[in-house]
Amino acid sequence: MKKMLVLFCLGLTACDGSLHGDRRLQRGMTEQEVTQLEGKQVPDRIIMRTCGTETRQPFPCKVHVYRKGLWVGRFGSEVAVVFEDVRGQWVVSQWL
Repeated sequence: MKKMLVLFCLGLTACDGSLHGDRRLQRGMTEQEVTQLEGKQVPDRIIMRTCGTETRQPFPCKVHVYRKGLWVGRFGSEVAVVFEDVRGQWVVSQWL
């Protein structure tokens, strides 16, 4: 599990946060807006991490992992939506 999280964090540095063809999920959406997109589906797990790279100051992030739902299948067996705390509100920064 720890190795997987390390690989995930490394993957965050390589991901450009593009929309991957899904125009409904967008950067800047709140957790509530994402939940509504998923048909009020709760994430299978939520991971609190410190994200960032050597070129950017580390920052707290929250990752919602979905193993079923609208996005799974299009993007693989899991979808991870990464949220960043912006002025006290968790908003989407990217997804993998």
